[in-house]
Amino acid sequence: MSQQLRDWLGRTNTNERQDLADLAGTSVAHLWQLAGGHRKASLELAKRLEDASKGALTIEGLRPDIFMDRPSRAA
Repeated sequence: MSQQLRDWLGRTNTNERQDLADLAGTSVAHLWQLAGGHRKASLELAKRLEDASKGALTIEGLRPDIFMDRPSRAA
């Protein structure tokens, strides 16, 4: 589950979600699957989502399992 993505989806509207999905080359349904933990974003998709969201979503936030031993960029 990606809490970061769940939070982002919860505070955005339908158009913002669709814009992000379009820019990242995925679907809104796929975003909800990622947020709910039903699927994991590939590193490539996580990077596209980070770029498309202008940093509101991060690779680390989308895939914390990969970055567990690394300090956060926000720190």
